[in-house]
Amino acid sequence: MTNSILTGIAILLISVACGNKPVDILVAADGTIITGDLQTIGSGEAVFSARVVDIPDQGRIWCLDGSTFAGEITASGGVFRSGSFSVPEDSVYLVVWGNTDIHQETFTVDAALGWQNTGIELIQGEMLSLHSTGLVATETGTATPRGQEKFSSSVSLVPGATSGQLVFKVGESGQPVAAGDTWIGESPGDGTLMLAVNVPLEGSLCSRGVYTVTAYAGTTGSQPGTVAFYPAGR
Repeated sequence: MTNSILTGIAILLISVACGNKPVDILVAADGTIITGDLQTIGSGEAVFSARVVDIPDQGRIWCLDGSTFAGEITASGGVFRSGSFSVPEDSVYLVVWGNTDIHQETFTVDAALGWQNTGIELIQGEMLSLHSTGLVATETGTATPRGQEKFSSSVSLVPGATSGQLVFKVGESGQPVAAGDTWIGESPGDGTLMLAVNVPLEGSLCSRGVYTVTAYAGTTGSQPGTVAFYPAGR
């Protein structure tokens, strides 16, 4: 069931990317994928294009800025609320009900040490959010986690990222991803989360400084029995 859910969502997102009008997507607890417009959420129900879908009591909201919060969720008029938190729908990346546990941990990522193992185990499709701050110095100058826009190198730890940028991969052989100061999305694979500073020469002792990185990991909209909402503007 999980693979079919992911495949269905992927097809819908590809359709959007090819120029079709974006639509909201709701995945019901039985894996049924519904497209249309979310109207309201509350009292254990989501009203979606005039169809009522039962939802568990507790849910988790993941926002495009990387923040996340959980609790009893309501929504109306394009605004999502949970306790004292409220966010507009266009700032929401994903909402998941029935699967709210996450792992949160903060790491110090040294520019001189290459790939560093966080010990956080991820499964493909699991949500991941990274927030990083700090200042490092490399052969090409100082940088924040966003990296130096004008500098990259074919011999860098991650050639496709800029010098000094925070990067990550999932598993030793995973494809590296440029993260910058904020990144949110689904894990691209199974394995341990690895973090690094993209330096011009791997293991170079000329690199100095650290980034402080907070990682939030957990929840996935593809687990059986969960309900997930993917806004059109994600």
